[in-house]
Amino acid sequence: MSYLQALFLTILGVVLMSFESLLIKLTSIPAQNFTFYFGLSIFFSANLMLLIKEKKQFLALYQSHFQSILLAAFFMGVSNFFFVLAIKHTSVASAVFILSTAPLISALIGFFLFKVKTPRRLFVATFFVFVGLFLILYNDLDAGTMKGNFYAFLCVLSFTSFFSVLERYKTMDRLACIGSGGLVASFLAFLSLPIIAIPDTNSLSIIFFMGAILTPISRLLIGIGSKVLPSTDMTLLMIIETLLAPIWVWLFLGEAMSPSTLLGGGIIVVTLVIYAQRANEASKR
Repeated sequence: MSYLQALFLTILGVVLMSFESLLIKLTSIPAQNFTFYFGLSIFFSANLMLLIKEKKQFLALYQSHFQSILLAAFFMGVSNFFFVLAIKHTSVASAVFILSTAPLISALIGFFLFKVKTPRRLFVATFFVFVGLFLILYNDLDAGTMKGNFYAFLCVLSFTSFFSVLERYKTMDRLACIGSGGLVASFLAFLSLPIIAIPDTNSLSIIFFMGAILTPISRLLIGIGSKVLPSTDMTLLMIIETLLAPIWVWLFLGEAMSPSTLLGGGIIVVTLVIYAQRANEASKR
């Protein structure tokens, strides 16, 4: 696959993913109920696609990469679980701006836990990102919204870990990870619910559209692109979701950003763009 093909697929995947926050907001059921059905629909649709694609090699594919798929599925499932909770408990703008810090958090984890050699620009970027986060969180001081922001941070940690696993095990099938991750998310939702309620027709149709079509396809496109594109390019492209998701919610639901959230989010986005560009320049030297 050429660079341009990978670039196109990744951009398409990120744009599709940017609609997920809006669709979650359009449902009227609790986050755990949403995630239970959402995870199941991801599991069945992704595995159906994988079965059609691999046919007789379906089981062998899981067996050959069982441990790595299990690890990736765990982190993706946890990420999906906390993502829905975050969107349900805080504004979309606050959630996606916090989620956009994933590349820096990944680099910091590498530095502190694995002693990866880290350039000074990482710490400069981290300072400005924390300034942006402070401005976002300053506007969200009530308990319910802060809970949503906390869920977003947990989502960042698990999402970062998921991509770290993908980076390490490039040969394992992305669809297998996506499908298994859906099952993990559904199981976590099941454990946190006293009773599984049947959603209303509108919510159920949105859930199955997301789980069976939108999410598997968007993650698959991004996963395919990540096999070709360098991590710095992926960082820049993922910012597209950060910019688009609040716009969709504002256009369709009227959820406007506060001045401090807009300023804090702007600082984070600009910082990540400059950081990725400098990292790309350094990699070419």
